[in-house]
Amino acid sequence: MNVEMPSTCLLGEQIGIRISIFNYLPYEIEVVVILARSPDYKFVHVESLGRVQSYNPRTSFGQHQHLIMIYPSRTKVVYMPIVATRIGDINVTIMAKTQVAKDIVTKTIHVEPDGIPQMTHTSVVLDLSQGAYLIKYLETNVTESPIIPYRKERRYVFGSNRAKVTVVGDVIGPAFPTIPMNATSMLRKPFDASEPSMFSFAVNVYTLLYLRYTGQRKPDIEKEVFRYLNIDYQRQLSYQNPDGSFRAFRWHQTPSVWMTAFCARILHLSTFQEWENFLYIDPKVIQDAIVWLLKQQQVDGSFVEYTTQSPLNRRTNMTSSISLTAHVLITLAEVRDLSGEVDSRATSARTSAQRFLERALHVVKDYEDPYELAIVTYALTLVESVEAVEGFNHLYLRMREVSGMRYWGKEPVAPIRTQVESNRPFILPRLPNRFDSSNVATTAYGLLIHIKRQAFIQKEIVEWLNFQRLYDSGWSTTEDTIVAFQALIDYSNKDRLRDVTDITITVEAPTSHNFSSMIHINEDYISKMQSIDIPNAFGAVTIKAQGSGVAIVQLNVEYCVDWPQFQIQPPIRSFDLDVSATFTGRNSSHITFKSCQRWIHTKESLTSGMAVLEVTVPTGYFIQQQDLDLMVRSNIQNKLKEARYFERKVVFYFNYVSILKLFQLYTF
Repeated sequence: MNVEMPSTCLLGEQIGIRISIFNYLPYEIEVVVILARSPDYKFVHVESLGRVQSYNPRTSFGQHQHLIMIYPSRTKVVYMPIVATRIGDINVTIMAKTQVAKDIVTKTIHVEPDGIPQMTHTSVVLDLSQGAYLIKYLETNVTESPIIPYRKERRYVFGSNRAKVTVVGDVIGPAFPTIPMNATSMLRKPFDASEPSMFSFAVNVYTLLYLRYTGQRKPDIEKEVFRYLNIDYQRQLSYQNPDGSFRAFRWHQTPSVWMTAFCARILHLSTFQEWENFLYIDPKVIQDAIVWLLKQQQVDGSFVEYTTQSPLNRRTNMTSSISLTAHVLITLAEVRDLSGEVDSRATSARTSAQRFLERALHVVKDYEDPYELAIVTYALTLVESVEAVEGFNHLYLRMREVSGMRYWGKEPVAPIRTQVESNRPFILPRLPNRFDSSNVATTAYGLLIHIKRQAFIQKEIVEWLNFQRLYDSGWSTTEDTIVAFQALIDYSNKDRLRDVTDITITVEAPTSHNFSSMIHINEDYISKMQSIDIPNAFGAVTIKAQGSGVAIVQLNVEYCVDWPQFQIQPPIRSFDLDVSATFTGRNSSHITFKSCQRWIHTKESLTSGMAVLEVTVPTGYFIQQQDLDLMVRSNIQNKLKEARYFERKVVFYFNYVSILKLFQLYTF
C-alpha cells in the first residue's frame, strides 16, 4: 500500500488522500480500506455524481471504511478526503486489511492557519561588559483576543499567534541555525536566480571562516556544510557563460558585471588550501571571470553594466557607474593571486579604477544618499589610497545618531519604538523603513572602514546594525545582509568579549500563565542559537540577563490576518498588483490565475530592479515545472526570466517591472 498526501495545508482546506493498493497474489482479494478515527480531522462525504461543496461539505468524525475488490497483479486507487480541525502537526492513519494480512501507514501533515501571515521582529543587544545585570521589556504587540467589540472584523485569525525568543552569544547572530544557510532560511526569499544562489554560497563560507577564526570549529558541522557547498558551487557554475562572465538567470545569456565581480570575490574567498580536499574551486573559473571583467573597463577606469536594464544594478539604473566601479575594485583588491599576464593586467585595471574613484570621491561626498561615499571610501581603503582619509572624514561628518546608536542613511531613521506602562519601557517590534537596505549596506561599509582604520566608534554601529534585523540571521535583502554579515564577523574577530561570555538569560511571559524559562550561554554555546517558544503568545515578554559578555536576544512574532486593514503596510508602495482567479472543471479542479503588475514608485526610478512575484496556490493544485520552463524560454513575456514551482507556491522572476502593466496567465 502506498499513501500520498500533502505535507502541509491550511486549516479548513479539503485534501484528498490518495491510497494505492497493490495485489501481488495470483488470485482476487477483498480489501477493506480504513481511515482511523481522530479528533484532529473529519471525513468529507462525497455526494451523488461525485460532487462536493467547497465551503460547507458534509463531514463526520469517526472511523470510515471502504471495501474494494482487486484482481491479481492489479492496482486500485482509493481517495479519502479529509479536512483538518486544528492547527499544528496531525497524524493520519490508513489501514488496508484482508482476511490474511494488513498494512498500516501513518502520515503527518502540518496544518497552518488561514489568512495572510504577518511577521514582526525585535532584536536587542545585551551588553553586560559594563554591568552584571540587565533587564529588557519586549512587547509582542498582539492582543489576547482577536475580537473587536461591535465589529465584524478581527485583528488576527484565532490560534495563529505565535512567538519565539532566540538567543545567541555573539554579535554576528546564529551560526548555522539550519544547514545549509540560504536566502530562504535567512530572509524567507527564494534562491533560484544567480544572485541569491551566490548569496547562499557566500554566507556558508563566511560562517565557516568565522568559526575557524574564533576557535569554534566542529568537524561534523563542517563535513555537512562542505557537502552543500559543493552542490551550491555546481549550481553556480550553471550561471557562468563560456566567456567567463556570470549571468543573472539560467536561461538567458546576458552577462552582468556586478554578478561576475561578486562571484569572483566569493569563490576566491573559498580557495583555502586546507579546504581543497573538501571544496575545490577551479582557479580557471575565477581567472576567466576576472579576464572578462577587465574587458569591461572603460577608458576613464570606470565599469558599466553590460546592459542598461540590469536586474543587479544596485542603484536602480538611475545614477552613474561609481558604485559599480567601487564594487569591482573591491573584487580586484581581494583577488590578487592571478597567474601570468592576467595579474599585470589586473594590477593596471586596479590602478585605473582607483584613480577614477579618487576623482569621483569629490562628487559623491555631496550626494544626498551616503551609499556611494561609503562604498567608494571602503574600496579606496582596501587599495590603501591616500584619498581614503578624505573619504573617511566626509563619512564621519555624515554619521547620524539615534538612541545612542550610530549609523548612516539617506534620511533619519526612527528611534526605537517604546510603550511605557507602569514606568517600564516596552520595546515594540521594528517596522520596515523607507531605505532599509541602503541604510544597512551603507552602515556596514562604514563599520568595515572603521575596523580597517581602528577608529574608536564601533560598538555603537554594531548595536544599530543588530537593531535593524528583520530576521534572526538577516536584514531586508541579500545585498545588505552579506555586507553586514562580513562587517560583524570582522568586528567579532577583533573583539574578544566572547572569551569572557558567561550569561544566564531568563525569559518571562507574565500573560502566559507566568511562563518562565532559562537559557545559559557559555563558550560551548557562543554561536549556537537557542530558542524558547512562548505559549499563548500575546502581551509582554521580559528578558533578564546576568553575567558577563554580549548576547543578542530576538523576539519573533507571527500571526495571520484576513482583513486588509490589519496587514503590515510597506513604507513605500512600489508596485500595483491585481490578481484574479477563475475556477473550472469538476469540483473546481482547475484554477486559472491572471496577475497584472506594474511599477508605480517613479520618484525613485522609472523601472524596478529584479522583481519576484510569489503566487500561493491552494493545497493539492499543481503545475509541471516543464510547463514553467517552456513559458520562460518561449520569451512570450520578455521580462520573465525564471519560474519555479514549490509545494503550494509558484515563484516568477522578472528582469524588471516597468510602469506599463505586465500580464501573466497560468493554469493549475
